[in-house]
Amino acid sequence: MRTGKRVLACVMAAAMMSSMAACGSKNAETSGAKEPEKSTAAAPAETSKSETSKTETAAQETEAAKGGEMTLEELVEAAQNEATADGAGTFMVYAPTSRISKALAAFTEEYGIQGEYYNESGQDLYTKLTTELEANTKDTADVVLMQDSYLFQTQLVDYDYVTNYVPPYLKDSIIEEDQAPLICYYYNKLFIYNNTDGSEGISNIWELAEDSFKGKLFMKDISKESVNKNFLAMLTSDPWSAKIEAAYKDFYGKEIELDEDCPNAGYQFIKKMLANVKFGSGDGDIATELADGLGGNMGLFVYSKLRDDSVAQDKLSVAAYAEKQPEGFSGFMYPMYLQMVTNTDRPYTSQLFIYFLMTEDGFKSAFQTKDSDIGTYSTNTTIQSLEGDRELAFWKDCLVIEDPLYLPKAYADGILDFITYCTQ
Repeated sequence: MRTGKRVLACVMAAAMMSSMAACGSKNAETSGAKEPEKSTAAAPAETSKSETSKTETAAQETEAAKGGEMTLEELVEAAQNEATADGAGTFMVYAPTSRISKALAAFTEEYGIQGEYYNESGQDLYTKLTTELEANTKDTADVVLMQDSYLFQTQLVDYDYVTNYVPPYLKDSIIEEDQAPLICYYYNKLFIYNNTDGSEGISNIWELAEDSFKGKLFMKDISKESVNKNFLAMLTSDPWSAKIEAAYKDFYGKEIELDEDCPNAGYQFIKKMLANVKFGSGDGDIATELADGLGGNMGLFVYSKLRDDSVAQDKLSVAAYAEKQPEGFSGFMYPMYLQMVTNTDRPYTSQLFIYFLMTEDGFKSAFQTKDSDIGTYSTNTTIQSLEGDRELAFWKDCLVIEDPLYLPKAYADGILDFITYCTQ
């Protein structure tokens, strides 16, 4: 049992706990619920834990989601038992967003169970988590909310460090393709342009590769955010390369001619487009500078930045909202995976928190706290996007989306070296 995870943030009021009736000691064997299955994805050869392929793993469901022997009321009771058991450690969530603190506060208010969180981003979060899990320490996360499909697959799933749990009470409402592994929500980064001086944006992504766009295309420094690298890597996949090739023919009226160092149209587009990019330190700064800049300038940044008061929103237009969207794609989208840590000693609390975050009340408590909270899309189809935004299905139709099974192949084939070369 955990003896004391260090307090990082969001320590919930103890008074809320005292208002809940004590439910006895933790007893998983008498609960009636089956434990979720551990990930069975194949690890690298020297540490392989299973012969089951990654593709087969993605198609599997957890036993808890299949059986659903435990009612929601029983799950709540079991989670409260864990919280009040002698020696119960602290329930902990790791996430790349501090907004998880709001969800934990709402979770405590709803169920009387306290929790804490650790907020970090990128490789640093993965390094902390995997170091703790390799050491088999109890002073680590119970639930993780993680971005970056490449790191998620290669550093967590491949080593069975996380367990997929789909709440059976919500299973019919969650998009099926987003259940294995469970995706809580998506963020999107869109082509957004300065509409002053009569600018109407672009009609084809290959316009961004023209000399006329040199120094007029802005995105966050690739070295500072791995999802940008994942986006570029996805362009080299067969489906996206084919779309990019078709867009080239539509724009230039001829078949594409590839440079010797470009295996397909995706590589060719990356090479030409990155030559025009000016890299910024952050999406917020890019949004502000784009709005204050010249008409026709284009940015690729998180859509949610348009909610910031520092951004002159009337000067910016979203390319995807044009009467005719850009041929090829309108930006990209990346998932936030919601998983139990496999060796958690708070399994029922973990399941209950995952359930709560997938409900409308839980999701809105963190990610739709005000009318301007655009750009976050729950995979629970009963949770609608905010006014002025579009639904998840709209974005899936026009944005490049990370594939955790393709990205390891792309990186093994040297796409990162190619991207680095193109930015020098």
